[in-house]
Parts: sequence; structure tokens; C-alpha cells
Amino acid sequence: MKTFLKNLDATVVGLTALVAVITSVSTLFGFPIIKSDNYAPVTLLLLAAIGVHLVVGHFLGDDFQQDTIQLLEKLDREASSLAVHMFKDSAEIESHLARAVLQAKTSVCDLSWKNRISAGFSASGRQLSHGYMDRCIAEASDRIAYREIFVFNDNRRVEKLQRRLSEQKKGYSCRYFPKDNAIPRLQFVLIDDQEVLFFASAADSPLCSITSPEVCKVFRSYYEALWAAALPIKEGPTVYQTQIDRILASVERNKPPKTSEN
Repeated sequence: MKTFLKNLDATVVGLTALVAVITSVSTLFGFPIIKSDNYAPVTLLLLAAIGVHLVVGHFLGDDFQQDTIQLLEKLDREASSLAVHMFKDSAEIESHLARAVLQAKTSVCDLSWKNRISAGFSASGRQLSHGYMDRCIAEASDRIAYREIFVFNDNRRVEKLQRRLSEQKKGYSCRYFPKDNAIPRLQFVLIDDQEVLFFASAADSPLCSITSPEVCKVFRSYYEALWAAALPIKEGPTVYQTQIDRILASVERNKPPKTSEN
């Protein structure tokens, strides 16, 4: 219908212009092709043609407006694919991560390596959210590939590793970097290459997630480079016991000496 109206409008405008030009030129040069008695009906005919053009143009204008609205809505949807969500604290971002892990369809890429675990880790609300997140990770590791990279600069990470190993989930794999250093490390989790969640790497770090496949590509490439450089602890069903023994021995060596009681 739109194509028909466009063709009709072009034909009407073309014929109107042609008749007007021929009439004007012929009259100007003294050989009018239209007799003066017929000026009134010809004028009415041209006005009617202009009226048809205006009516058709109105409908085409409505179509253009509708197309424009649809295009703007599409652009808005695409722009909204870069969704940034801010979290007020660690418990909130852990709860969000737990839900995202449960809903993940293909993969999760996790980093457990920031220099210092937050001071509020032992708070009751944080323990609840962290426990829920742990259960969600265990459930997801039965369905999808869950990969995690560690730096064991805190005994709680060793406990976390031991929990993961005891679960014996076929989809769970992990690696580690044996040496710690003072370089600040950005800690993030990738969900299905669609969403990246950022955890605090310093006391004043904002907690947020970004939903954007394009942004996730950047962090996925970085994660793959880290994964290739890290030492394997568990690859699906394969466990590297030698590495586990080294980690546990290192933790024992770094424990502070016990003080005697008087």
C-alpha cells in the first residue's frame, strides 16, 4: 500500500507540474493550447491534483512518523543493551551474582584474586548472601562450564577451594597464580559473555554490573590470557593433587606462629 501511494503521489505531482509548465509556456509565447474558456476547469483540475498530493503526503507522513518512532525505539533498545547497575554493598552484589549464575546458560568466568577480602565479610548479612552464592555456584557447575582463577593470599580462599573440590562438580575447573604481589587486581565475573560484574578491588571501589556483549568481549579476552598463564588445579573431572598439596603446604608455612599462654 505504501509503495502504491508513493507511485500515485509521484505521478500526480509530475502530471500537475507538466500541465502547469506547458500551459504557462504556451500562453507566454502566444500560442495557448488551452482556450481561455477552459482556464477555470483546468485550474480546478490542478487544484484537485494538488489536493490529492497533500492527502497522500499526509498518509505518507504518518507512515514516515511511525517508521521514525519504530527506528527510535529500536535504537533505544540497542542503547539499553549497555545496562549499568550499581550495588550498595557486597551482600547485594553477591545476591545478584547468585541469581545470574543460576540463570547462566553456557559459562561463568570467575576471578578470586583481589589483594584483600573486605572487612565486612564476617557480617551476618554477608554470610547469608555468600552462602547462597556458594550453593548457586555448586548447582550451576553441574550444568555449565564454571572456571575460577585464584590467588591464595587469604586462608578463606583455601577453604573455598576445598569446598569446590569436595563438591566434585563436572563443570567446575580452576587454576591459580602461585605468587602474590602488591599490584591491584580488578576482580570480576563474566556471565554467558553477556554481563560482567565488578567486585571491590579497593575500599572505595564501586560495585556494579554491565550488561553488554561488546564490553564482555574485552574482559573475556583478558580472562582467557589469565587462564592460559595460570597453573591448573582442577579441569572438569581431573584434579591435580600435586598442586593442591603445594597450596596447602604454602598456607601452613605462612601461618603466624602460635603464641604461648601464661
